[in-house]
Amino acid sequence: MVKIEALPAASPPSPAKRKRVVAALAYAGFLASLMQALIVPLMADLPRHLNAGPGETTWLVTATLLSGAVGSVLFGRLGDLYGKKRMIVVSLACLVLGSLIGALATTAGWLIFARCLQGVTMAVVPLGISALRNVVLGHQLIGAIATISAMVGVGGSLGLSLSAFAAQFFAWQWLFWASALLGSLALVAITFTMPAAPSVHRGRLDVVGVIGLLVGVVGLLVGISNGNSWGWSAGPTLFLLIGSPLILCLWGVYELRQAEPIIDLRVASRRPVLFTNLATIMVGVGMYGMILALPQLIQLPASTGFGLGQTVFMTGLCFAPSGITSLLLTSTAARVTHKKGPRFSMFLGALIMAAGYGAMILAHDQLWQVIVSSIVTSAGVSICFVAAPSLLLRHVSGNAMGQANGLNNLARSLGTTISSAVTAAVLTGMRTGQGPGSSPSEEAFLVAFLVSGGAAVAICIFVALIGKGEAREHQ
Repeated sequence: MVKIEALPAASPPSPAKRKRVVAALAYAGFLASLMQALIVPLMADLPRHLNAGPGETTWLVTATLLSGAVGSVLFGRLGDLYGKKRMIVVSLACLVLGSLIGALATTAGWLIFARCLQGVTMAVVPLGISALRNVVLGHQLIGAIATISAMVGVGGSLGLSLSAFAAQFFAWQWLFWASALLGSLALVAITFTMPAAPSVHRGRLDVVGVIGLLVGVVGLLVGISNGNSWGWSAGPTLFLLIGSPLILCLWGVYELRQAEPIIDLRVASRRPVLFTNLATIMVGVGMYGMILALPQLIQLPASTGFGLGQTVFMTGLCFAPSGITSLLLTSTAARVTHKKGPRFSMFLGALIMAAGYGAMILAHDQLWQVIVSSIVTSAGVSICFVAAPSLLLRHVSGNAMGQANGLNNLARSLGTTISSAVTAAVLTGMRTGQGPGSSPSEEAFLVAFLVSGGAAVAICIFVALIGKGEAREHQ
């Protein structure tokens, strides 16, 4: 049985108030994840609406991913310094502002800026998980973590469905107006339900460390995201993929010499924390493999011999059962994590994810087969998301939980970026026919599913490597 102690609060909230806080944080986490999938169904039409090229509009997804990755780490540290509730409010305010700018934008540049602001909201997830230690007591903490963590998978799946519905019946600007309204509701809910932390760690913000992390991570993620379109041997790609790791190495040397670094690499290098983050990278790879490849398979014409010939709206509906399953599975995953431990849960989630991708490889000729496979895969992803923060909570002190969860969120973003680049490279490199009328081959989808399934197997390996370190620290 897992035992995780909550941090003592100045005045413990009542059970009813704890439920309201968890509900508000879960709703905010759902919105943060929703933002990443908000415009995916619109990507084919946005170049026409914005009078921009496909290269510019792809940044509407990349920019959100980048700001979410860096924002999670930065806001996590700021939450440790100045209060988690305050930083959650700031990140939700960025969501509202970005949504308003997006609704009024008429050019790709302004819309990309709006998407950057929306992406910052991903910081709500690690901040919310860290803040729970001041609110939820005893074994209920794992269940609360599970609820917020599961929202990442739920928001991704249901986001596709909701966006597809809006794209079918409304102008694209209404997505941003609706986001502004939903974000305002989250802002009000957090402001009036979440108590401020009883104590805040005092220190200073490592500005040089922030800049070094920003340059290194953004450069690496941009190189990975655009390697397929620029060419993997092109000068800009090689410059970013070689230069960014060098910058991160120099940044690491600098951080090890700081008394109050933006990320405590000594904590991050501990066996349980390190392999938890490596496993989380693989969870991100596994999650996005399905989100990026399956919609194309579902929408390809039946004349290809393997496409399912469905509309954008129908494609969105196909993902709704996955999101609902992830939501309903939350309490069960929390109970399993509490009774068997987070390592067991993460291993189990990885096996289920691998089974889902195996089913996709073996059977994808009928729509029901694809839906069932996506449900199984999403269930595995959801269980892994529940387990990862619980693993971190066992090995990181309360004062460092914000940056630890921010780093874990960065790991997930790195995984989704890798998946995006690899999946795009496979689907564009293995095609049938020539010219504009060409489409990904069936073998391309099989390779994409195989890569994602391989990521699930890698999770099992990393979880196994956590074992000795965890047992040694808890003897």
